[in-house]
Amino acid sequence: MGEVNDVLMDYLRDNVRFADLFNGALFGGERVIKADELFEGSEVSVEGLSREGIGDSGLDFSGGKEGSGRNSKRSGSRTTLRTRDIKKWMRSGCELRILAAENQSQVDYALHWRGMNYDDLQYGEQVRRLRRENKREKRLESSAERMCGLRREDRLVPVFTLCLYHGEEPWDGPRSLKDMMDFGQDGEKWEKLFSDYRIHLVCLNEMKDFDCFKSPLKDLFGLVPYRSDKQRLRKYLEENAVYHSLDEETARAASVLVGMKNFEKDKDKYQEGEGYDMCTALRELVEDGRLEGLEQGLERGLKRGLKRGKREEKQLCYLRALKLPLTPKEARAVAGISEKEARIALQLREQGKI
Repeated sequence: MGEVNDVLMDYLRDNVRFADLFNGALFGGERVIKADELFEGSEVSVEGLSREGIGDSGLDFSGGKEGSGRNSKRSGSRTTLRTRDIKKWMRSGCELRILAAENQSQVDYALHWRGMNYDDLQYGEQVRRLRRENKREKRLESSAERMCGLRREDRLVPVFTLCLYHGEEPWDGPRSLKDMMDFGQDGEKWEKLFSDYRIHLVCLNEMKDFDCFKSPLKDLFGLVPYRSDKQRLRKYLEENAVYHSLDEETARAASVLVGMKNFEKDKDKYQEGEGYDMCTALRELVEDGRLEGLEQGLERGLKRGLKRGKREEKQLCYLRALKLPLTPKEARAVAGISEKEARIALQLREQGKI
């Protein structure tokens, strides 16, 4: 899933698509965020530096995702550099907001704690910046302001983090920080007092309708329900004309999402005018035997089954073939079984015996 993460992250950096992701996922498709209001944010954050160390450096970092640690020579403390997947500043008139997106390919049972930590780093950097500026400009007047380093009218820029989960497994992890807690006895009483924290989690495999997205994100995410069933995928592609002419960036992201390993290398073959025909690409990949699983698990299973002459091996090959964009007749030919044997294989699968 690493390649899918990287490709999606690169694809979503585009301001139009980034705005559409937030508008579709959080605002039901309403155009609350506009692409021309977005600009890139710094992606590096420092955790563990003392206030004086950061203040003296004159650096203004921001960010947060898994990073690597290193020792600070200045303070002798342990410091960690962290980066967001994607972070953008949104300026609407005089208002500022920070929007961050994280890509997730696997269920993360610590997501909301991790997200809260990342957001806290962003707020901490803002507080440190304000303290530096207030001290440098000698803005602090009352004893309360001098004690905390902030003025009564100082305000922070709000941070909104969205996690895009594109894995195939159902999300069975926490939906908020509260879900990670064990409140013990009298839990209801304590739960009411708990300050919850929630990252905006978007599970693509739970969405039934992608019309809330107005950019090519709709076409890309629309493939998600079909990616594990290549036969349904081919039918879906052929029935929707948009997939006969996808723009290059969307076609590349789509090919990685559904496992077309050789699309990037052969993409010139599938170009139709300004777009790329994903239907032709998928069909040719199947015919050439290059689709993931056909050369590997399917062909190895077929050879093993033919060599041993075991009926169950042929049945398994047939069931694997049905997951590829092949007709039932083609799947039977690949597995080397009759129509009657194929029906028996389907019945055994329904009974949970194979």
